[in-house]
Amino acid sequence: MLTVRTGKDCLLVAVNAKDEALLRYNGDHLDVKAFKLVLTRKSVMIEMRPIPITCACCSISRAVKPTPKGEPRTPTGWKKLVDAAYCPECWRKQYILRAITMPVASPLDCSWDELRKALRTMWAQTTAASNWMMTELFARDVRKGSEEKMPPMARVYLYPEARARFPGLPSQTVSSLEQSVQRKYRAVRYAVVWTAAASLPTHRYPTPFPVPKQAWAATIEAEQAIVSMRIGDARHRLRLKRGPQFRRQMAAFRQIAQGEAIAGELAIYDHDGVLVKMAAWLPREEEKEARADVLTVRTGKDCLLVAVNTKDEELWRYNGDHVRRWAGEHRTQLQRWNEDQKYEQQPVPAFARRRETAVRKFRDRMNSATHEIAAQLAGYASRRHFAQVRYDDSDHSYMGDGFPWYRLRSLIADKLVARGIVLETSAQPEQERVGPLAED
Repeated sequence: MLTVRTGKDCLLVAVNAKDEALLRYNGDHLDVKAFKLVLTRKSVMIEMRPIPITCACCSISRAVKPTPKGEPRTPTGWKKLVDAAYCPECWRKQYILRAITMPVASPLDCSWDELRKALRTMWAQTTAASNWMMTELFARDVRKGSEEKMPPMARVYLYPEARARFPGLPSQTVSSLEQSVQRKYRAVRYAVVWTAAASLPTHRYPTPFPVPKQAWAATIEAEQAIVSMRIGDARHRLRLKRGPQFRRQMAAFRQIAQGEAIAGELAIYDHDGVLVKMAAWLPREEEKEARADVLTVRTGKDCLLVAVNTKDEELWRYNGDHVRRWAGEHRTQLQRWNEDQKYEQQPVPAFARRRETAVRKFRDRMNSATHEIAAQLAGYASRRHFAQVRYDDSDHSYMGDGFPWYRLRSLIADKLVARGIVLETSAQPEQERVGPLAED
């Protein structure tokens, strides 16, 4: 039997049963494919010894398998920046993941009609590809039989077939779509395949067109935010809107353009105009003063949120009367439309477009309101130098169960973490019901 293993001073070495070296491949030029063995033995055992990877910050090490080039494979959750590797804990201490959404002001190298035509083609193919991938994952998955537990999902590789079916999509976009669709399917797989408690998710037009981080670039030209990316067969440069309302987005965009932030995936949306959403790891701000004390925040019967100190003295309050008024007006309007639809307005009422517009406007209002509430709470806790926030939203009497409580809790957690404040929450809420205040 011939044993082949990796070595410390060479890429591969082959030894016999007496551990005598018979063949060696140094691989100084990293051409692994050039290594060929002509074997006359009956069996070959290839031994891949683990290679340690060390965090550049805390010096913690982890044994991983080598790549074909002989380099340590990056573990799940770890990040690599240039030649340095970081463990998940050290990476989150230095960077925070954020999404920057900005509208497109104008294309620079084509007309609006040409840009919209190219984007409509990409949105249509992205929607079709996502739905095809979701259907194929379900078709190739297991079916419930006599097993007591759901077996693990077998590996499904749809990239070659997707490239042949949707040649108009860039290769990197197809790869990004497959990864996102697989994550979404695996998240609902148990409810869809095993318990039949949910239906297969579908993607509606226009599904956002993703652009991987390697395929787009951000620059600042004459104090204007410019993004360059490939859309279809051509490369486009888009100028993004700016102004006082985009102060936070412009600050993050400058960090991306200057290399201080690490850019992630970009997506192009169609939402009352063309929007560009950029994911990036932004560097955390250093704390100038030490934090202490605990701020307790809870929902109330006569207000949305109230914050008290350790002596139960009220420090901060958010009433949210306008949010409650929006909910009442929207609920009443939906009820009146439902009543009108019962009388000779089937299957599509004449006011369907107005109702759709009103629902979209209300969702945008609620999305902005939850962001503002979370930002105000996080800003107050940071300004008063609280080290921890205890959050309890068990009392739903003021806004009702239709309010997106889980969405508000998630936003509060994100904005507190960005400021280095620990959040301690009550028991996780049940799945939110879809109502007039629901996010989706």
